[in-house]
Amino acid sequence: MNDDVERLQRELLMADLRLRHKQDIWEHPRNIALLVGVAVALAGLVFGALGYKIGQTPQTIIVHLDAPFTITPK
Repeated sequence: MNDDVERLQRELLMADLRLRHKQDIWEHPRNIALLVGVAVALAGLVFGALGYKIGQTPQTIIVHLDAPFTITPK
């Protein structure tokens, strides 16, 4: 009975160590990818909003008051 409990505890410990090792391998690249994704999304929002405002030029309306007013029939 005692041997079975110790064997199960050892197996559980080994499974836990394998899981932790697997998580350690992917943890840092995943976090870096998330940070890069967030930075790209924020940059897209900021530059998208600024580009929209910069690209807007006010419409200029030129009224020629010195031109003659003529109406011609079609």
